[in-house]
Amino acid sequence: MAFAGSPFEAEIVNDRIEGHGKYTFPDGNVYIGEFKDGHFHGTGTIHFMNGGKYNAKWEFGKAVEGTYTFKDGLEYKSDEWDYCTDVDRRFYSER
Repeated sequence: MAFAGSPFEAEIVNDRIEGHGKYTFPDGNVYIGEFKDGHFHGTGTIHFMNGGKYNAKWEFGKAVEGTYTFKDGLEYKSDEWDYCTDVDRRFYSER
């Protein structure tokens, strides 16, 4: 993950972000959580400028499970919504 030019608050080990920290994306979204070898790794949350947030378990920069919470508090968990797939991302119903 390239952090050049983007502000972050975390420990640097061998030129890589390690441990708990905060990273601000160029668009203003903010990740707060664990890092390993310069990647999101462990638990962490991305706080979006639109008021939503994505709380997830990360493995080397990739979310392996998580919950998106919309600004109004509605939660999206992939196993609790119908008709939200890679092919069709519209939300048709929720359980």
